[in-house]
Amino acid sequence: MNSKPIAEFMTRVLTGAGMAAVLIGAAAAGAVADTPASAKELAAHYKIPAELMARWEAEHRVPAAWIAAARKEGEVVIKGSTRPLDFERSIAPFRTRYPYIKVNYSRGSRNTRVVAPLVAFREGRHITDIVTGIDTAIDMFKKADALTDLTDLPNRDNIPDKFAGRSTHWAGIRLRYYCLAYNTNQVKKSQLPKTWDDLKNSTVLHNNKMALWYGVASWLLPLWGEKGPQWTTRFITDIYETVKAERRKEGMTALTSLTAAGEFNAVLAVAAYQVVRLQKKGAPVAFHCPDAVMVTSSSVGILKGNPHTNAAKLYLNWLLSMEGQLFQYRHTGAPPIHKALQRKEFVPFPEETLGKTLAFRDPKLLGEELTALFKVWKPYWESGEGPKGEGRKRKGRGKRKSR
Repeated sequence: MNSKPIAEFMTRVLTGAGMAAVLIGAAAAGAVADTPASAKELAAHYKIPAELMARWEAEHRVPAAWIAAARKEGEVVIKGSTRPLDFERSIAPFRTRYPYIKVNYSRGSRNTRVVAPLVAFREGRHITDIVTGIDTAIDMFKKADALTDLTDLPNRDNIPDKFAGRSTHWAGIRLRYYCLAYNTNQVKKSQLPKTWDDLKNSTVLHNNKMALWYGVASWLLPLWGEKGPQWTTRFITDIYETVKAERRKEGMTALTSLTAAGEFNAVLAVAAYQVVRLQKKGAPVAFHCPDAVMVTSSSVGILKGNPHTNAAKLYLNWLLSMEGQLFQYRHTGAPPIHKALQRKEFVPFPEETLGKTLAFRDPKLLGEELTALFKVWKPYWESGEGPKGEGRKRKGRGKRKSR
């Protein structure tokens, strides 16, 4: 049977029990034949099992009305943080499936991707259809009623309950795992804490031998949500008063590199992909997670009332499919959020993350709990000499003169 009539027939099928029956029948009849060649090649490369491939095309079923409206809209505007070349490679199957949708992508800073679109929306303008990385600004978008309801997006069901958050107006599209990074020439894994409570007993990290990254919204807030304010307050006290970690002004990327270079024994905390990047270059750095792994997702929303709403829904629904998630992983290194892809092949350092408690930073924590966390954190960070990173006597260097 020709696959094209099958696809056309499926777009006209009603929802409900009849839908399920048609999906099963279509998979058995070979609807996967419509899968773009590039997607088939990638699925073969990752050895996606037959039981997942049987569901592949079902994830691309959308209401026929979306297709008709998207054809008229003809475009979707996206502002993101991915390099344009990587983005173009990652959406190859989307272009094949929806050749009538022009993808207008631009890369920018948080101000360009998040703040500017919200300001424009409040003024009655749209400068993008899809906003990415809105996590820390979710409260502002909620107050402005700026996001489209996504409850009708079929592939939102692919997000595991643990990572789904508590909103109908945004969706996580990829995961980040945060733990300790350490220099393997200076520290043995056996010397590292087996639990976060044990950090205060790991003397190899004491007295400025562990750098501290200020980005607590990414790594400490998930622990606050998982273990509670009382535990986290005690943990913060241990970091500063017992471990005596080195407060640093550098960002996560620089601190990971400095650890690999031997500036510190370890850094708390960094994302796993940063460690992978350096390991591929042969750097002596590794990733270590005690009893809980801090996890964040990057939240994406569709601006309400934009002129390409249906095209935007098609794109976001595609991105949340196995196909979209695998292409994103292949070309950007972002671990999939799709529940069927929570497999060791797609998780950096699976031996450090899988099977452990996942302390997820629910986006709601950013609005309700981050302020409370900072009330505990900031007095320590700002006490004494303030954040370090300048004027410290480093290996091979003299002390910088004060000005």
